[in-house]
Amino acid sequence: MRIHTNDAVIDIERTIMQLSWLGQRQFMQLLAGERFDLTVPQYHTLLHVHHCSGMCKMSDLARATHQSAASLTGIVDRLLEKGLVERGRPDDDRRQVVVGSTERGHNLLATIEQARRDGMHKTLAHIPASELNELQRLLGVMLEAMLGALNDSEETASDDRANSL
Repeated sequence: MRIHTNDAVIDIERTIMQLSWLGQRQFMQLLAGERFDLTVPQYHTLLHVHHCSGMCKMSDLARATHQSAASLTGIVDRLLEKGLVERGRPDDDRRQVVVGSTERGHNLLATIEQARRDGMHKTLAHIPASELNELQRLLGVMLEAMLGALNDSEETASDDRANSL
């Protein structure tokens, strides 16, 4: 295990936080612009609906997007108005409400993905290829370390809960 100076750790943490904040800000600006006119919750809801095979139950969608049923209903209503999703009720259980992505919704997600990729190309354009390769390698190392720390933390929390029973 390597020992790092506290200053280096603080600088790296600060840089990661700034990158995260700037990335979220850029993404919110991209979505909110006239081209897409979406909020982040609308985007995430549309993305989850898109990944459902066929129609998705509203209750499952609320859980997957970590939203209340009331909030999700409003978001889905706005996505319906934009023609990005369709809502219905299955024949076998008319009490259930389901949502599916329209062709327009699929196309919009593909366009957003391409716009994000274009933005990343623009951001990285001034960095030499050799440095991009090193950046990718280091980001991969960092991601692995963070996932490992998260898994360790979850295992410790699970053990703590089991021991308290």
